[in-house]
Amino acid sequence: MTKTWRVEDKKVGILGLGIMGKALADNLNADGHLAACWNRSPKPDFPHFKNSLSDVLDGAKVIFIVLIDGPAVLDVVEQLLPMLTNEHIVVQTATIKPEESIETKKLVESVGANYIEALMGGSELAAKTRKLPLYLGGEVAIINYLRPLLETLSHSVIHVGEVGKACSAKLAMNLNLAIQLTALCESYTYAIESGLSDDQYFQVLRNNTGWNFLCEYKEPKLRLRDYEPQFALKNMLKDIRLSLATDKSKHGLKLLKNTEAIYSQAKQAGYGEEDMVALLKLMLED
Repeated sequence: MTKTWRVEDKKVGILGLGIMGKALADNLNADGHLAACWNRSPKPDFPHFKNSLSDVLDGAKVIFIVLIDGPAVLDVVEQLLPMLTNEHIVVQTATIKPEESIETKKLVESVGANYIEALMGGSELAAKTRKLPLYLGGEVAIINYLRPLLETLSHSVIHVGEVGKACSAKLAMNLNLAIQLTALCESYTYAIESGLSDDQYFQVLRNNTGWNFLCEYKEPKLRLRDYEPQFALKNMLKDIRLSLATDKSKHGLKLLKNTEAIYSQAKQAGYGEEDMVALLKLMLED
């Protein structure tokens, strides 16, 4: 694959119109690249929506899979196999086990099609504003072909290595974020229960070495008790459990195991569909 993506190619399909899939599809549509999209629950009002996977593949050659987990990805890929050709490129974006991505690659390549992974290192706002880091895994030639397209969606396109490595990188990043967010919610709870106002707490935090983009991103949600999901708590819990299940470290992820228990408690309390800052509800309960 020596060609490069051209603006006039306009042959992109999106499978999955959840929070992230919709954001990607909106940007592709605005740029004139979106040929077709599909969702398990029909969304006929969405631009270029197709009722069947075959209709998507008829109109698109680059297929983004934006689904929730490994079983969902595998189910859709198995349906695609009879329709894939050597002209198709499957771009798998879901956070799944590295082994699942490698197995998906084998399936796609068994029918002559091409495969890369493009894991998304951010949530809804980053996707909408095209500031979504993409962690890529796969052959250099395929990635170089798609790079002009991917760079319209992301300010940072990083080729991590072979298929599977991008999944490992994404899980490592989310492991870090899950622990950081738990610490942020606990720190904030400690401060307000000690009598600090929101303004006092965030003024101090902004001038502390602990301030980072996650704090900036979640400050408005903490202040307003806004639990509308940018990244749902249940999805972070899924990624925490994937990290634990695929951990190869010698001594185990002790801190992450404790974090998993907190997220699990929050999900059991009914906060799974809410933003992950809903951890705060647990900490403020009487």
